[in-house]
Amino acid sequence: MKNAEVLYNRNFTTGEVDRRMYGSFVEHLGRCVYNGIYQPGHPTADENGFRNDVKELIRELGVTAIRYPGGNFVSGYDWKDGIGPKEKRPVRKEMAWNVLETNEVGTDEFARFAADCGTEVLMAVNLGTGTPKEAAELVDYCNTEKGTAWSEARRGNGSEAPHDFKVWCLGNEMDGSFHKADRLRYLYQ
Repeated sequence: MKNAEVLYNRNFTTGEVDRRMYGSFVEHLGRCVYNGIYQPGHPTADENGFRNDVKELIRELGVTAIRYPGGNFVSGYDWKDGIGPKEKRPVRKEMAWNVLETNEVGTDEFARFAADCGTEVLMAVNLGTGTPKEAAELVDYCNTEKGTAWSEARRGNGSEAPHDFKVWCLGNEMDGSFHKADRLRYLYQ
């Protein structure tokens, strides 16, 4: 039989729980993004195609932060594919889940969605197939007010003010054939 011990001290102070503990994540996987939070034509969709019923539920649940763009998806995601006019964004074979990624939802759209939900974005950068330079460019795009090539690109894409993301997640697990030597075989199998 195992023994347990309970220590009680009324002077013991517990620390505060970080508000991000009540967070979540959104990944381009299954119906999470497309036909999930983003569904143009849905009766509750806003002018940007995001579902108001989902936003209302996120607020009701008290979600404080959302990690984006998700989990394994970010390991092969090129954030530059998800900016600019939607009609000019490339459709790519997505390496984590072996589906086509339309890039209809990208950084700027998600930032607006999160703001509508009253949540903080925990922005993830691709350290799988991406580079430190590309990660730095994403930080510049999102957080520099103006004056750099990337901040001016963001402003030109309709987000005048910086997104001002405070927390950055460095990569995710590499579940799949993402290493550079095997990438071409995986892309075209």
